[in-house]
Amino acid sequence: MTYSEFINRSKERLGSLYSREEATAMAVRLLQFYCKISPYEHLVEPFGVINSQWEIKLNNALDELSAGRPLQYILGFEEFCRLNIVVKEGVLIPRPETEELVYWVAEFAKSYSKNKSCTGEGCLKILDAACGSGCIAAALGALMPQSHIFACDLSNPALEIADINLKGRGNIFNYNLLGEDRECGADIDLLLKETGGMLDIIVSNPPYVTDSERALMRKNVLEYEPHMALFVSNETPLIFYEALERVAKGALVKGGAIFMEINERFGNETLNIFNSGYFSHREIRRDIFGKDRMVMAIKK
Repeated sequence: MTYSEFINRSKERLGSLYSREEATAMAVRLLQFYCKISPYEHLVEPFGVINSQWEIKLNNALDELSAGRPLQYILGFEEFCRLNIVVKEGVLIPRPETEELVYWVAEFAKSYSKNKSCTGEGCLKILDAACGSGCIAAALGALMPQSHIFACDLSNPALEIADINLKGRGNIFNYNLLGEDRECGADIDLLLKETGGMLDIIVSNPPYVTDSERALMRKNVLEYEPHMALFVSNETPLIFYEALERVAKGALVKGGAIFMEINERFGNETLNIFNSGYFSHREIRRDIFGKDRMVMAIKK
């Protein structure tokens, strides 16, 4: 089998799930991963012959893709902010729009550190709340190596993967943003004990897809990615942002900021949660697709 033949086979097999462009991109990534070719070799040498050993692996991967399993779980990683983030069933696959959130945090942190005259090791304390794979924490740690990174999640399997991605650089702990009974809210004292005191920055990509939006999602997401990290009730779509507002009030230093990825349908509603005397500046940013996707608020 040649590179070209495998790509054509992929387009045929995956036609019911993906567009031809998506299927082609997936086939090329599989060729790069298993055959160790460059991103352009399939174009330069379309009739390059695939080793029989790799042909078996490619066909097995294609079987998994046609059954709906996400490519990233097959490969075992996803590229995120120039890092290879380990992923498997149990954690969300990092999305490009979340990279935008990371870069916004880094942009703020640069000016914040300058104003704070923060230059020493660990002078910035950053928490990735509901961290999942730890992609945000890992990326911020790479972009700001002198910062002290914390990451928390309710899922122990997710924390195990986050620990791999942080490579020992950061403190990881189990924490429920909603509180144990979902009514009193998160235990701020417990959080501050885990982080060793007040935080400069909190960043979060919490569950925000409503149950009514399930029908809009693809099979590969619904059948493989963890629902607890994706969905919220139609009745309480902003429950995690309300919890994050309480956490920000109790755990951020003055002048510190919280950054969140949001559901595009609730941009203003999310922003209004932070419309209190505790925050001096609030802002919505759109993603590369022009959708309301991020909110930040700075504590007075």
